[in-house]
Amino acid sequence: MGENPRVVSLLYLHGVGNGDPRDAWRRALDRSLQDVGYPGLDEVEVIAPKYPDVLRTDDGDKTIKIPPITALRLSAEEQRAVRRRVERATAELESILGEPVPASPVGVTDSLAPIVLRVLRQAHNYVTKPGIRARTLRMVLDELPEDGEIVIVGHSLGSIIAIDLLRRLPPKLTVTGLVTIGSPAAHPNLHEDSDRLEMKAPVDHVGWWVNVWSNGDAVTGLRGIWRHFPWALDLQVGLGLDHRTTTYLRSKPVATAIGRGLFGSLSKEIAVVEGTPDVALNSLEVRLALWLAYAQFLRDHLKGATQERFGAALRVVQHEVLERLIENYQADDVRIPQQLLDLRVAPDAPGDLPRPKPLTQLSKEEAVLALVALATANPVRPYEIDVPDDVRRQAFHDLTVWMGLGGGLGENLHIAMQSASKAVYPVDQWKLWVGIGIGAAVLVAGPIGLALAAPAGLAGGAAIIGALSAFGPGGMVGGLVTAGAITTTGAGTIAATLVSSSSSAEDVEVTVIQLLTAAILRSREGLEQDLGVWLAMSEIQRQTGREVARLAAYSDEKAPGVEALRRKARAAERAMAYMVKNRLVEGLTDEEPKGEEAFEE
Repeated sequence: MGENPRVVSLLYLHGVGNGDPRDAWRRALDRSLQDVGYPGLDEVEVIAPKYPDVLRTDDGDKTIKIPPITALRLSAEEQRAVRRRVERATAELESILGEPVPASPVGVTDSLAPIVLRVLRQAHNYVTKPGIRARTLRMVLDELPEDGEIVIVGHSLGSIIAIDLLRRLPPKLTVTGLVTIGSPAAHPNLHEDSDRLEMKAPVDHVGWWVNVWSNGDAVTGLRGIWRHFPWALDLQVGLGLDHRTTTYLRSKPVATAIGRGLFGSLSKEIAVVEGTPDVALNSLEVRLALWLAYAQFLRDHLKGATQERFGAALRVVQHEVLERLIENYQADDVRIPQQLLDLRVAPDAPGDLPRPKPLTQLSKEEAVLALVALATANPVRPYEIDVPDDVRRQAFHDLTVWMGLGGGLGENLHIAMQSASKAVYPVDQWKLWVGIGIGAAVLVAGPIGLALAAPAGLAGGAAIIGALSAFGPGGMVGGLVTAGAITTTGAGTIAATLVSSSSSAEDVEVTVIQLLTAAILRSREGLEQDLGVWLAMSEIQRQTGREVARLAAYSDEKAPGVEALRRKARAAERAMAYMVKNRLVEGLTDEEPKGEEAFEE
């Protein structure tokens, strides 16, 4: 006996008017589902109650009571778990629906005013008149099954009813997904003196919620509903001056969302991709493997709920990075190392995360900048989870042993990081900036950073940068790549990028901490210093000094822009003073040579 096929019902809630007695909405949706690759509605149980007469009454039958709330009351920990589950599903759906690409905004004409007023009047009546509200909800609930799965689609006023219905469903009925279209739920007058439409957190029995609104649909107020329902995915589309349900249902994003709720993913599993076992990892792929290994060592040393939350965030990020990377590699016809394919993971798959194979091909000299990059990166960006210093210290010990370089290198890295941060910025505020991805990552915000990140001639360089940069400036590119390139490129170019107004004082301070950490680590490990560190900081000082002189001539004495430049200069000055005092640059000390010693070679 095979498994029973997944059966999901469809509940459609209409808006104002006569309730669409000929079900034109159904024909529109049936066609659009097939257009995007799903089956039509022939085998779907469709529930479409009609309630236009109830909405037109003065206040309905006041003897009918509003159905009670059946949604479970969750503990704080249970609510966090639900929020993470819904966010994972929403993020996956968002990647499928794509970024909103609306048409040019369409001017709203006077001819739409009667439609808008009628919708808002009936919506306000529904929210404020208990008789209308109670009878409508009862009519809908009477047609629903007691258990199973259901997709709810609400158009216009129907979206208000759908939102109200969510917390009053039969306890054993699960909402696979909610799709609201042309919703007026963002209008302020629907929220005055009422919390019926406020739902700041997701409910346990709802998988996800997508709200689609058109930039020419005045009923929506020309905006999404995020403010009142922050867990819903707002998606803007360009459908012209049109509020009709058939127009919304014919749009690809709406059909795709409904089809996914009814039938599941068009590709239920990660597609099998053939790898090339004999392809060695390039320099960027090595950094990627180091990042994953470091992140997993961090998770190993965390405890309790923080460990679980960090691991869940890492699973999502690892999945997204690897899938983007492999997609880019395939598009560019780049051979994919089997080692990368072995790291793929589904976001909701059970079991532990796959771990990278030990990397023993890096020497200490080559590893310094990569390790410094990791030390100043947030390995689960864009998520922010505080990691204690002792956990970072233990993770770096494990990482350097895993690299075949010995735990002492990890210990020296931790000491170097502490020394550099205290020298450049005496308080611990910089740790917060590191946690959210500030620092050298500013360099990847434009073409300069991409040039640094993808060395010429590196096979797949552009593809991997494209995958990592999807996490934005300050994301994986900043942490994994820029610090590794910063001292091997022209100091003037680096300094110009950091001094520019596009980078903050915090960006420069954390970047200088990175550079000084590398210099201190090299010293503690007996490695040759890189003069590029000194030259980059010297150029930062020179260029900031010139900018201060130029702006201070006319600006207010304490002008924010001038003060930011002074902070940038101070960061480099403090780091250079530390390097001189601790003899980290050959030939430079804090003592002047005397006599003939000044001329000796």
